Order: sequence, then C-alpha cells, then structure tokens
Amino acid sequence: MNSEVPPRFAPLPVRVRPCLGESSDSYIRRLARANHLKPSFLHCYLSGPPQWFARPLLENLAAVAGHSPEALERALADASALGGANRPRRRFPRKNPFAQRQDLAHRIAQEALKGTQLRTLAKRYNVRCWDIRFALETPRLTSTETGQLSDPITGELAHLIQKMIRRTLNKRQIWIELMDHHDYLVKYHRIRHYIDYTQARTMPE
Repeated sequence: MNSEVPPRFAPLPVRVRPCLGESSDSYIRRLARANHLKPSFLHCYLSGPPQWFARPLLENLAAVAGHSPEALERALADASALGGANRPRRRFPRKNPFAQRQDLAHRIAQEALKGTQLRTLAKRYNVRCWDIRFALETPRLTSTETGQLSDPITGELAHLIQKMIRRTLNKRQIWIELMDHHDYLVKYHRIRHYIDYTQARTMPE
C-alpha cells in the first residue's frame, strides 16, 4: 500500500510553452485559459493561503505548467520576482543602466508586463535584453531614485475601477474582474490604497 501523500500541485492537462521574455502574469493567464480556468482562480491557487493575492512561487507555477523551474527561469522576464526555495538570484551589474532614464525603465517594464516580447522591446528601445530584465526585476516601489510609487493607477485602469466601484463591487471582486475580463493584474494592495484614497477625497468635510 502506497502511503505517500500526492503533491499539491499536479501538472494541468494542457501544457503551454512560455514565450521568451514573457511576464509571469501573462503566462499564468494563457495557461489558465488553455485549461478552461479563470486566471484569478489559478493565480490564487498557486499563491495559496494566507497570501492569496501575492506572487506565486516559481516552483508552484512550474509544477502545474509541466515545465522545470529552470525552463521558466530562462523564459520569463520577471522569474526572479517569483521567489523560491534554494534558487540563486540573478546577479545584475552594479551600475544601473537606467539611472538617468527612469521614465524609459518604467515604460519598458509596463510593456513587458503586458506581454510584449523581450527581444521586441530590446530592438524597439535599442537596449540589451539583460537591461530589460534589470528594469523588470529591480524593485522600484521603494526606490530612492523614483521617490514615489512607480505604477500609479491612472487613465483607462482608473476609469475601469471607478465603473466597478459604481457597481458596488468590493476590492476583491474588482481584483478578480480586472484579471479575468480585462487582462490586468494589479497588486491587491494598490487597488485597496487607490479605493481608500478616492473615497477619502469624496467624503464631505
């Protein structure tokens, strides 16, 4: 009799090959839809309790995708941000290639996280692929060079969230709808802070 406990994360029936330079968010969405799952469900399943809205570990994603962590490490542009046990971090050059071009780093990161290929971005902006990985994987939210949040909720995204607020959706429902129906993966704490801030501004004094 086999008393071994089956692994929590088993490979999904349909395997999806990651594209070089693709973001983990984009890959999770494609993997979920290929297997007839909601992207928000797969993301939360991979993250697990208690941090349902956090980034999943690379090992968890590799297990359900049916690929090795090393294969995803080579392909996904933001693989290092996923974390994982006993996995060395990439070593970046000491000099920040975007020290004088923070706006360019932000623009590249935004396009990459929406699914634009790494090689396409390198050619478009005349930078090295390594520099694009630097822009994606270097923490910017607490950077003293930016002095503020790098990814404010503005424009179309803010308009979508405002429409959902008027529909009386709560913060969790907004996070899910943005991912499942609009292909936006916005960190939950950003949604929470944005809603709290806008509601505070509209309160009568």
